[in-house]
Amino acid sequence: MNAIDTLQQSAGSEGAAAASKVAAKDLGKDDFLKLLVSQLEHQDPLNPSDPTEFTAQLAQFSSLEQLTNISESMESINTLSSEFGRLSALSLIDRNVVVNDNAFVFDGEQAQLGFSFQDPVESATLYIRNENGQTVGRVEAPAPGTEENWVTWDGTSSSGQPLDPGKYSFSAVGKNADGEETEGRALVESRITGADFSDSDQTLLTDNGPVQVSEITRVR
Repeated sequence: MNAIDTLQQSAGSEGAAAASKVAAKDLGKDDFLKLLVSQLEHQDPLNPSDPTEFTAQLAQFSSLEQLTNISESMESINTLSSEFGRLSALSLIDRNVVVNDNAFVFDGEQAQLGFSFQDPVESATLYIRNENGQTVGRVEAPAPGTEENWVTWDGTSSSGQPLDPGKYSFSAVGKNADGEETEGRALVESRITGADFSDSDQTLLTDNGPVQVSEITRVR
């Protein structure tokens, strides 16, 4: 066996060892570069690698490095975005917010209930329901606008009897000039009392229960 054959056999053995070592884990840019250098060190001096192929390999390495850097940058941006979101959520504590929701907690005094309609209506009626979904009260809104409307519910039933404190919900039904009914969007005002970051969602704790940041329409 001549020197060239010995060199080629050595190159093949070392290249196989390097490939086996890399196969045990994901191929990264450092591993790619090591394989490329190993190929150059052990190539046949009388039959060197095709420069065109070598250039293509360098281009692949450059692309791999750029993709790796972009991936690392995106991870950093996601981390910063998450931290910024948490700080923003904490800044809302002890603030009043308007939420797209129809559930509220009645404290025995009175409750401010909001609603809006996409199209103009002549009148609107708010139907109050208890935890069992039973309609227990109603509030009339004679001339609502298309923007936010707020009415005060005094906590009494349709017959004028005071209702117990607890969890309630409501819906807003409007009538247009032709007498046709349409359901509006329910709004409640809540005070932020804390925040929960135990999962991936940014949940705010309010006096009306937990809400997502995305459900908030306005800070009052």
